[in-house]
Amino acid sequence: MGQLMQPSIFISHGTIYEAFKNNQLKSELLKLRNEHIKNSPSAIVLFSGHWQTETISITTTEKMIQMDEGFPPEFRTNYSTVGNPVLAKRILEILTENGIKAKAENNRGLDHGALIPLMLLFPNNNIPVLQISQHYNLDPGYHKRIAEILNPLRNDNILFIGSGGLVHNRSEIQKFGGHEIEPDNWAKEFDDFITNELADKSNTNYADKIISAYNHKQFFKSHPTSEHFLPLVFASAFGGQPTKIYEAFQWKNLSMSAFKFD
Repeated sequence: MGQLMQPSIFISHGTIYEAFKNNQLKSELLKLRNEHIKNSPSAIVLFSGHWQTETISITTTEKMIQMDEGFPPEFRTNYSTVGNPVLAKRILEILTENGIKAKAENNRGLDHGALIPLMLLFPNNNIPVLQISQHYNLDPGYHKRIAEILNPLRNDNILFIGSGGLVHNRSEIQKFGGHEIEPDNWAKEFDDFITNELADKSNTNYADKIISAYNHKQFFKSHPTSEHFLPLVFASAFGGQPTKIYEAFQWKNLSMSAFKFD
């Protein structure tokens, strides 16, 4: 066992435009890292809303670089970090032993859901990184179980990051709206609901509370598809007390809320 225990983190990654262009966001996320991820992790496992597979997949790539997702050259970066095939093999074995079908993926880099939190939180670090995919079914209970199975790895100084968006409805956004536009009431209502649920310590089954939010009246307005909400289920299922560590809206309706689970 390692001597350090990492929290799990949920990050709303926002748009790649703001990640590259907004210096205030870069400064604020770096401050977040310094305040809330005090010990440098020995490895990072990223669970991004931008990777769904038929079988849970784990990257075994030796070097993690930005994938080509069709973005213009101004949103390309030379940021890279080493992969972690050894940890990937360990995770595959743990999941398989616990009845979760999983496979290795040796030909994948960083999608922007993974790239953005790495680039903003760890701009100068070469921490080994791997990604774990979402199952196509997007079943929250299934992914909660995966996190619970992997939870002991946090004791080995491994940081798990769920990267998605607390409110993510791209049909409602105001493009290039920065962080200054007042969010719509429905978006703020859902953000506030999740914030209050995680602040309520009378019921500490936080992952179950997050899963119950699928029944909230503003859920499908906030998430026409649920792949950006699932990383919050994943991060919360590692257990521990939640703390809201960042709050903002981007482009009017994209919540940038972030939580730490100690």
